[in-house]
Amino acid sequence: MKKETYAHLFESHHQALFRYLYRMCGSRETAEELLQETFCRCMLSLRKEHLTMARAWLYKVARHLYIDWYRRRKTERKALMDYEEHTTAVSVIGLPEPELAKKEQWLRIERILLRLPEQYRSIVYLREVDGFSYAELAEMLELSAEQVKVNLHRGRKKFRELAAQEDAQQEGGG
Repeated sequence: MKKETYAHLFESHHQALFRYLYRMCGSRETAEELLQETFCRCMLSLRKEHLTMARAWLYKVARHLYIDWYRRRKTERKALMDYEEHTTAVSVIGLPEPELAKKEQWLRIERILLRLPEQYRSIVYLREVDGFSYAELAEMLELSAEQVKVNLHRGRKKFRELAAQEDAQQEGGG
């Protein structure tokens, strides 16, 4: 394929892929490395027949790379602690209240996402944040449409349970 095709794919998808990888792993450096490896594999493996589903194909590659990274990671608890350590700083200048509330809400969502088992974390993030269709999720995750619906339902349910646990802890400890 032509260099322009790869450049177009990168320009079109790198920001969303970075956000996905960053939200999954919680580390800017790791997300950048996984993103770079995703596009490296794109240049080596992408075929013309994949171009019609290039977005889903790229996310599929990124997800597999993330899973490999995740498996090598010592524990999910350490990942959560590292992530929180890097994201709790607030600007010295300060943020307007609505922006601060929005940031706190995103931090809470990300914290809960990091506590979800990986099989649910990816599917919930890809559907709810990146807006992938059920068909795209099925292709990307190599699942049937029914499996996508079941895993998404279970992931959302687990997310709500974790959110309720966090709320209860804050009420009890705060």
